[in-house]
Amino acid sequence: MIKRLEVVNFKAHARAVFKFGEGVNFVYGPNGSGKTSLMEAVAVALFGSQWVRKVGGKWADFLRRGSPHGEVKLTLVVGGREVVVERRFGESGGLGAYLSVDGSVEARGDTEVTDYVKSRLGLSVDEFRNLLYIRQGELRRILQEPEYIDRVLKLDEFDKVDEVVKDIFNEFRARRERVGGRAEELERRVKDAERRIEELKARLAEAEARVKELEPLAARFRDAERRYFEARERAAALAKEREALEKRLADLARAVAEVERDLEEVERGLAEVEQAKAELASLPQVGDVEKEYYELRQAVAVAEKVPEEVRTYDPRVLEELRRRYEELTKRQAELKSRLELLRDALRLAQRAEGGRCPVCGSPLTREAVQRHELEVAGLEAEVQRLAKALEQVRTEMKRAEELEKAYHLYKPYLSLDLREARRRLGELEAQYRLKREVEARRSYLAAVMAKEEALVKRLEELRRRREELGREAVEASARLAEVEEALPKAAAEAEEAEKAYRELRAAYVEYLKAHSRAEELRRELEKAERELAGAAAELEKARAELEKLDKALAAAKNIRAVLGEVKPLARQILLKAINEELNAVFLRLRHKEAFKSVQLVEAGGRYAVRIHTPNGHIEHSLLSLGEQNLLALSLRVALARALIGTAPFMMLDEPTEHLDEEHRRRIVELVRDLTSVVPTVIVTSHLGEFEEVADVVIQL
Repeated sequence: MIKRLEVVNFKAHARAVFKFGEGVNFVYGPNGSGKTSLMEAVAVALFGSQWVRKVGGKWADFLRRGSPHGEVKLTLVVGGREVVVERRFGESGGLGAYLSVDGSVEARGDTEVTDYVKSRLGLSVDEFRNLLYIRQGELRRILQEPEYIDRVLKLDEFDKVDEVVKDIFNEFRARRERVGGRAEELERRVKDAERRIEELKARLAEAEARVKELEPLAARFRDAERRYFEARERAAALAKEREALEKRLADLARAVAEVERDLEEVERGLAEVEQAKAELASLPQVGDVEKEYYELRQAVAVAEKVPEEVRTYDPRVLEELRRRYEELTKRQAELKSRLELLRDALRLAQRAEGGRCPVCGSPLTREAVQRHELEVAGLEAEVQRLAKALEQVRTEMKRAEELEKAYHLYKPYLSLDLREARRRLGELEAQYRLKREVEARRSYLAAVMAKEEALVKRLEELRRRREELGREAVEASARLAEVEEALPKAAAEAEEAEKAYRELRAAYVEYLKAHSRAEELRRELEKAERELAGAAAELEKARAELEKLDKALAAAKNIRAVLGEVKPLARQILLKAINEELNAVFLRLRHKEAFKSVQLVEAGGRYAVRIHTPNGHIEHSLLSLGEQNLLALSLRVALARALIGTAPFMMLDEPTEHLDEEHRRRIVELVRDLTSVVPTVIVTSHLGEFEEVADVVIQL
């Protein structure tokens, strides 16, 4: 029994809770209020992604627009125990699933929860969709589509299996033809390979005989070739040595010439050293005037830059300005104090009443007040004059302080006699230049004399090198004479060896061709033998595969024959069970006593439901819409009871849509009577006709 459903962001519902009970649960509301969404929420809770795939949709179809994720939570009572299924999902798929029994978690994840629901309820997603959840406009579909019942009973699986077996049979037969053709081709390849091997063996024997015949000549050729190359290499080595010796003698001659040039240069250097010694002794001695010259040059440069106003500056001017500034400041302070007193007296006089002072009570005339005002005005003018005088003195003091600093900076240079200093500076500059020239020449001469030891050492080395080069030239000349004497004899020996080499070369080339041909024939023979072995192995496999395919074809024929016999038998067994349940359900729901029994029959792959009356039977297509609705409901309940046992619940979405008032009334009665065989029925409608028979009303 479905007990409770909670949804969050599921299609039309942002957040809702629905409570159900046994009997008829009527979901009432206008079109678009979310009745179908409630039914879909139950389906999603039970079967998750399996339901989404089954209806050809996607998770986003069940999500409320603009929401990141949604939730469904379904509470059922199964066998007296409370089962809670909870699923969360987003646009791209499920985000989590949980199933608990009496508060204990038994399964997690989409697949595991769905499998647990199927095992607990004994209900697959196809059985739920075709039998228990009757969607809008599909009540009579079970009577209108011939293949519907076969799909529910899964008898169409026999046809699918037969088609699969038929495809397998055809594939095996095609493979049998391909493998047979391959086997024939391999037999031809084996025979061709055997003939090819015999031919190659005969040709190989001929080639090996010719190689054996030419082997003595090949041995003689290799010996002549060895002697020829040795003689040629010996003559070439002598010629190369002669060339190297000639080059060596030329290099030695150039080296001797270079040594002679170096000796001349060293001797010139030693002569320069002797000249430097004599010149160094004749250089004049000059005193140290550098310090005096630079000090005097700096003093003259600074003295020339002293401003004229600094030269004429008298330090007593600044002292006089400072004294005057102090006097003016003191005088200004005294006048300001006197001015403040007069201003206070004037303010008191202005507040006087009855011509008397408000402080002491003495007489106060208008003339006295005017005198105070004139005195205040005079003092204010004097204070302003003193302020201007102070500002002028401050400016003069600032300028005098700047001159004071410059005066003390240049004071050491003010007493310098520039004319005498410039004369003396000229003398010192001439002496300083002479000293620098003498020191530069002395440094140069000292550097020249410092080379003497290295030049002497270099002179000894060059003389030894000249002697060594002379000895090497004598030795190279002697060896060159020996080589020139041996070279003609080596050339003659090489010429004689080449003649014997060329005479035997043609025979050796023929030997190599015969040997190469024999090797090639051996490789071809090995390749042909490998190809023969491979073709023979493939032929054996092809024959084994042909045997297996023949057996498989026979088995496929047998399977198709068995399927043709099993499907009618299975249909008879299922029809018998369904008809037993159909009669029991139909007789409890019928509204006419004349309907004695009902039977589901099959003929030529088409199903029909026959209603038996005292006057014979009636086909379901001849019944009224209300009676067909009764029959469709009875058949669905019977199929559910035959396939899965007692139906735990049934859901009908808008079963009265497009029906007139009389037929709607009949559907209401059917739903009421349906609770006698189905514990919980959930029915939706945008009309209120089910409210009178409902045990629970949910209004949206």
